[in-house]
Amino acid sequence: MRVQRSAAGLWQMLHTRRWLLVAPSLALWWMLGQVDKINISLVIADPSFLQELKLQGRYGELGGLMSAFLLGYGASVFLWGFLVDRFGPRRCLIAGTACWVFIMLAMSRATTLEELLAARFLLGAAEGNMWPVSNALTNRWFPSREHSRAQTFWLSGASLGTTVGVPLVTGLIAASSWRGMMAALAAISLVVIVNFSFIANQPRSQKGMRPSEVEEIESDRNSAGAVPLMSFRELLRSASFWLITVCMIIAVTTIFTMIQWTPSFVTAERHLTRESMSGTLTAGYAMATAVAMLMGYISDRTMQRALTAAGMSLAFTVLVLPAALLLPPVGGAVLLALLSATPLATAALNGALLHTLVRPEAVARGTGIYSGVASIVPALIGPYGFGKLISALNGRYWGGFAFLAFLNLIGAGCYVALHRMSSRTAAVAAMASARERSE
Repeated sequence: MRVQRSAAGLWQMLHTRRWLLVAPSLALWWMLGQVDKINISLVIADPSFLQELKLQGRYGELGGLMSAFLLGYGASVFLWGFLVDRFGPRRCLIAGTACWVFIMLAMSRATTLEELLAARFLLGAAEGNMWPVSNALTNRWFPSREHSRAQTFWLSGASLGTTVGVPLVTGLIAASSWRGMMAALAAISLVVIVNFSFIANQPRSQKGMRPSEVEEIESDRNSAGAVPLMSFRELLRSASFWLITVCMIIAVTTIFTMIQWTPSFVTAERHLTRESMSGTLTAGYAMATAVAMLMGYISDRTMQRALTAAGMSLAFTVLVLPAALLLPPVGGAVLLALLSATPLATAALNGALLHTLVRPEAVARGTGIYSGVASIVPALIGPYGFGKLISALNGRYWGGFAFLAFLNLIGAGCYVALHRMSSRTAAVAAMASARERSE
């Protein structure tokens, strides 16, 4: 009977406008954005690109292509957070997406490394709206009890983007060179602008929205908080917020470093062919998507988001070096791709944790702060630093993977601290509520 009720509830949830329209649209946006982000990881494994721009063996500069993106992202996301709260997520989404379409076209015509670095910086600045927009729409459109699932659902679009992007970008490069691939991706991204022309900022403003669903969302939002939510200023003074920021730094460093360097690693050091690499990583990224969504479901069901993230971080710490060094090439490549589930899941859970701290009208600004910091720092220590470690170790990659394992061990400790702090805060709030009722 309990299983039947759960199945009926899931069926009803999936037939709401928020799950039929908003969640898939956000996932598609993240999927296309991720393809635009990660195409550079396959471009730097393309011999014709390296020869054309004379970049053979220049690992630090190649890592800088992803770091330039993260710097642009981090520099802009602070501003995007305020713009989203001021003008609404829908307008900001359409404006940012239009910008990245033009930038992708510019990248297709780049002739020097410097031009590519500048374009990657601007692409990051255009895509800096993604976290504030998505977090704001999640907070407005989904009941609090669904926030982890909603976050992992649309963020799984990033994993799907990697899954789809590897064979898509590989095929486009083979068919029309890396320049033709960039132009084709710019055209595909126009789909997002069309799609979000039909989605409102608030469920109450959406055409065809059932009043019962609006009531469900708003009543849950009003009754969900076990502790008082903070203003934006209070949030900036909160230790919990800065612990979430540290966790986000680790998640962003891990995901972009892994995505940038795994294709190069499995072809250069594990000697997989480009065709074998494409199929193997695609399988691993597909499994990572499923695992990340499962973790979102578990964290919503248990409401133990920090402990779920801690477990994922520990799993990454234990498994990443064996995947890179001990397993056979194909098995190791699959596991490395699968381990991208950890930063995907923890990044989503960070957003859900933020929603429990701050008032809805300040969610985008809070997101802008923590995701901005969590983009600038990885730009300095992530893909670029990984490339420098490869150079220092004479072309070997193990030092970079050990560094990522150490970072995720720190992340696990931060999540445990977050769990303890939230438990104490909830206990104090419960005691205060009990005193009020007794009086």
